[in-house]
Formats: sequence, C-alpha cells, structure tokens
Amino acid sequence: MKLDKTIESLDGMKTEKPSFHSGLANRCFELQKTPLIDLSPEDLRLLISQKIGLLHTVPLALELLENDILASGDMYTGDLLFSVSSIDEDFWKSNPHLNNRLLEIAQEAEEVRNTLDKVLPSLLERMYL
Repeated sequence: MKLDKTIESLDGMKTEKPSFHSGLANRCFELQKTPLIDLSPEDLRLLISQKIGLLHTVPLALELLENDILASGDMYTGDLLFSVSSIDEDFWKSNPHLNNRLLEIAQEAEEVRNTLDKVLPSLLERMYL
C-alpha cells in the first residue's frame, strides 16, 4: 500500500468541497486529501464510519486492531473496532482477505473475553489497600 498517497489520489477522483456547512463533511473532505500515513485512529474511525475510502482505510484499521484490539479514536475505547465491524457485508464478501483478518481479530477478542470472564470476578472482589 502506498502510504504517502491520499484516498483522493488512490481512487483517481477529485473530491468536491462540500457545498454546505458541516463540520463532518468538511473534515471528511480534508481527510481524503491527507496522506494515508498521516491518518490517526480517529481519522480512520471517521472515514470508515462514513464509508469513505474503505479499500484504503480498512487495511490500516485492521493493522491497528491486530496490535491493539481496543484501539480507539476519540469517541470511546474500542470505537475503531465498532466502526470496522459496522461495514456492510458486501464489502467483506468482495474483500475476503480483509474479512479473514477481521475474523482473526474477532477470535482474539473471544479469547480475551474468555480470560476476562475467568479472572474479573475475583479481581473485582478485591479491596483497595
């Protein structure tokens, strides 16, 4: 993947400046002109939630999630995973290699949940000293 490129250049389309005043629309417009390497987890969360540049943003988001399943933007812990998991099924069917990466992340999440189910009850019974 060419991380020095922008979504706009990779898609070969010039993004039109929004004709209305919206912070979200303006931010998405700017992010499409930002090199992929400069996109933050919040930028990825925002673009993915708006279904913008998924072929370019999803692999980056999956890489973050593979390293930290609760990688987050600015909304709440795990918001990036929520955004990725909210992508339409058609995208995943068209991109099985990305789908398989997401499934591996989900399996890891299941393992973490099973571990937490075992250890949290006793940890939460502890008292501060």
